[in-house]
Amino acid sequence: MILHMKLLKGVKLAPFTTLRVGGKARYLAEPSTEEELKELLRFARLEGLPVLVLGAGSNVVLGDFDGLVIRTVRLRGLRVREEGDELKVSALCGTPLSELIKTVLSWGGEGIYRLAGFPATVGGAVAMNAGSFGAEVSDFLTSVKVITPDGEPERLKREELAFGYRSSPFPKRGLVLEAVFRFKKARGPLREKLREVLKKRKARQPAGLPTSGSAFKNPPGGYAGKLLESCGFKGFRVGGAGFSEKHANFLVNYGGASFEEVRELLELASERVKELTGTELEKEVKLVEARGAYGWKLVGA
Repeated sequence: MILHMKLLKGVKLAPFTTLRVGGKARYLAEPSTEEELKELLRFARLEGLPVLVLGAGSNVVLGDFDGLVIRTVRLRGLRVREEGDELKVSALCGTPLSELIKTVLSWGGEGIYRLAGFPATVGGAVAMNAGSFGAEVSDFLTSVKVITPDGEPERLKREELAFGYRSSPFPKRGLVLEAVFRFKKARGPLREKLREVLKKRKARQPAGLPTSGSAFKNPPGGYAGKLLESCGFKGFRVGGAGFSEKHANFLVNYGGASFEEVRELLELASERVKELTGTELEKEVKLVEARGAYGWKLVGA
């Protein structure tokens, strides 16, 4: 099959992640249109390759990927429409979440400011159902346009989709191409609320080191960071990988961290917390690798 776009080979993935950890990808492409995206999926299916969909590269640790990595950063764009006291906003998957938030705020939209500070794309935020300070992306979602694993476009309504805490039906239901949101117009100024969110985020998150964000999901009725700290993991390291000295649930790269070191660190932490507290922690960060005959599959990151 002849592709009508640039396909890079043997690409190092670390620069495309916020943790700056990554192996090599067999192929990497950055489509800029829906047709190019569909063409890439057809190519991967014909070649029997796994497909990794990568946005801003936060919340993920990448090993070697013997398949096709699709970066969505060129698939970006926003449309805003006023409907009475509400805003309807459509965003392509590669649009930075920060750009969506800035646009919604400029139009006086409520709620989304709580997600400020996430280094994510819209598609990635939907796929992980990103959330903070009492709000989740799915709270504002009305529909999603996806490219199904068969390479066909499909529009899915919010009520058809099962979202959970940091979970969604994607990429199993398809690759998120566009998300449509609805926001209530605020009755008062929002800038002070935004500043407060950013202030709180800055106070609890590590600065100056590459990070993927939270390593583990908060267990019901508790906090992963407190459990990890109580078990001695604040600032704990395995090689170059470790937990932040500022917040025990933040995975950071102290320098030269490898995929294997991150995996060892997370396994050690989850085993120790289970042993000492009886709580089983579930990873929030995704560890993704594909080696050898992996076969066709859509993989989200």
